[in-house]
Amino acid sequence: MKKTFSTLLITTTLIGGLLFTPKAYADCQPIYGGGQTCTSYSFTIQKLVQVPGKGGGNYVNSLSINDAKYASSQTVNFELIVTNTDSQTIPTINVTDTLPKYLTYVSGGSYNSSNNTVNFTINNLGAGQSQTYYITAKVADATSLPTEQGIICLVNQAAATDNNGVTNSSSSQFCVQKTVLGTTTPTVYSTPVVVNTPATGPEMLPLMALIPGGLGGLILRKKTNKNEKGGEK
Repeated sequence: MKKTFSTLLITTTLIGGLLFTPKAYADCQPIYGGGQTCTSYSFTIQKLVQVPGKGGGNYVNSLSINDAKYASSQTVNFELIVTNTDSQTIPTINVTDTLPKYLTYVSGGSYNSSNNTVNFTINNLGAGQSQTYYITAKVADATSLPTEQGIICLVNQAAATDNNGVTNSSSSQFCVQKTVLGTTTPTVYSTPVVVNTPATGPEMLPLMALIPGGLGGLILRKKTNKNEKGGEK
């Protein structure tokens, strides 16, 4: 009975330890003569994207399809914040930011064109300290964006790895709306004034045909009048 109770106690302790262990990462080194010493590291990484048209600030975690959108060929700014949340200094943290398709690098960090990534190295990040970095990228032009979609959403992901191989990551989404041409305010034209002019078409032909007859009658009348005057003499 005692053996069963001891086994149950050990199992419960192990499970409890797995469930309630705080978020900390250990770097353990053996000690001469037995035992080991461990140093805990813990850090967070936060990836933010700037709201379109809000220069100089206003960074948010993500922008959904219902939020403000970027346009083709427009620049996009990102903010990366790495924070040491533990009580010990972290010797090294390597940060890799992977730019998504339709986004090209402009500035910030060390750029690797072979895999479209931006890299940062943080050395000796003290307990409770944060390090902030900025990345600027550019959206592809309208001819390079998908033709079958008016709006596309892109996800930019960043990952950080400390000197113990512990990794943490964060991502940020934003959407791009292709520029639509011909969206200016329509011009309203007034109704044109119609001016009636005499017809000059085929319907005038019958009237023109009467002109020779009228002239003939006029000549005949003059001759008749002349003969009548001659007879009176």
